[in-house]
Amino acid sequence: MRLFILAGLFAGLATAASFTFNDFSSIAGLTLNGAAAQSGSVLRVVPSADTQAGTAYYTTPISLDGSTGFSTAFEFLVQTDAESALGAPDGFTFLLQNVGVNALGAAGQGLGYVGLDPSVAVVFRGRAPAFIGVITGGIDPANLADPFNPPGATSLAEGSFYGQDEFAWIDYSPSGALNVYLSSSSVRPATPAMSTSVNVAGTLGSQMYVGFSAGNGGAFGSQDILNWSFNSSEAPVPEPSTAGLFALGLLGLGLLRRACKQ
Repeated sequence: MRLFILAGLFAGLATAASFTFNDFSSIAGLTLNGAAAQSGSVLRVVPSADTQAGTAYYTTPISLDGSTGFSTAFEFLVQTDAESALGAPDGFTFLLQNVGVNALGAAGQGLGYVGLDPSVAVVFRGRAPAFIGVITGGIDPANLADPFNPPGATSLAEGSFYGQDEFAWIDYSPSGALNVYLSSSSVRPATPAMSTSVNVAGTLGSQMYVGFSAGNGGAFGSQDILNWSFNSSEAPVPEPSTAGLFALGLLGLGLLRRACKQ
């Protein structure tokens, strides 16, 4: 039984995960909540209608610890409805949460994530005051210490990434650095549109559900994800030194001898 102590020295790393949706002609592997639905070959997180909230997650939770990083890329299209008297809709998020696969937050400005805790939302808000930024704990952007301006957020003109296909890339390092890249072409920019720091594992715990959320209020439009890829990774384990390996060998030998004598 004591031999498991040695095995435990190498245990505890989370498992990496990877998946790709070239389009959403099939939504196998996804869980959709609220107003989210498949629309042809796209994932429509919310339809063009007043007072809507939707979420869509990869059904299998992603294992998470302090060594976990991830990279994700997706193409999206947000369109303002011509019947929206209040103009551009609020927007959507790339959402990490550990509430559950059926978690659904508030509509409108709530972007489908407000009220979900624990969560880390990478917010793409295109309605003024427009920004890209990270909000934790399911907080309404209006209720931040600096309203509509989370730490590290990038301010944008209203509707600047609406009405056309846009490409986004998000990279997260186990060090806590999170970078968002945005482009109207499929060529990834050299410089991020937004950079901030967040402790994903410290915020969410041992696992996370990954996906998208969106909301419509009195200002509304359709909010679609066209494709999506995701890859989580683990920081490499440092190679043990010769002295460290020798010490582990002695420990294992000693435990084995004591186990045999009992």
